[in-house]
This record gives sequence, structure tokens and C-alpha cells, in this order.
Amino acid sequence: MTDLVSLVRFTLGADERLEPFAAKVAERYRSWLAQQEQAGAEFSDRQRWWLDRMADVIAASAGITEDDLDNVPFTENGGVDGLIRDLGEQAGIVLADLNRELTA
Repeated sequence: MTDLVSLVRFTLGADERLEPFAAKVAERYRSWLAQQEQAGAEFSDRQRWWLDRMADVIAASAGITEDDLDNVPFTENGGVDGLIRDLGEQAGIVLADLNRELTA
């Protein structure tokens, strides 16, 4: 399904190269992490667990919602409550940021 997104974007001229959507998301995620680090952000292992899993869901589903956080694998670490516990007040901002940046 997500590769269909890549095909449509390529066909419409939004992307210069045709490549799997998951590969684009992985590249954008690495870039996003680098930007965060350059801005002084440091993520703990637990925070990276959340970020990595959210990026995986975005790669597979072309986005992530709060409802997704109440499913596996997120429920292993408390679902929405766990995200808020581990990312704090920035949890909603990070979720929106990843959706915007990784699916651009």
C-alpha cells in the first residue's frame, strides 16, 4: 500500500526517483534525527525505542495516529501513557513532527 504512495508521487512528478516508500521514510528519519541532534536534542534509549517504532509504523502505514499507540508494539511500553511518560510534554509535537517530516 505505501509503495503505491511512492508510485503516485513519482507519476505526478512530486518525486524524481521511484523508490520504496519505506526507504524514503528511513532516509528522512535519519535526517530528522540528525537535525534534532544538531539542535541539541539528546534521546535516551527509551525515547529512541518510541521514535524508532513510530518511524516503522509510518513506513508501513504512511502515517501514525494516537490510536496506533494503543496497539502492539506500543502497548508493551504503556501505549499513549507510556509515550507521554517517556517523551513528556513534547510527545504530541514529536508525533506530529514525525508524521509531517517522514511522509513529506
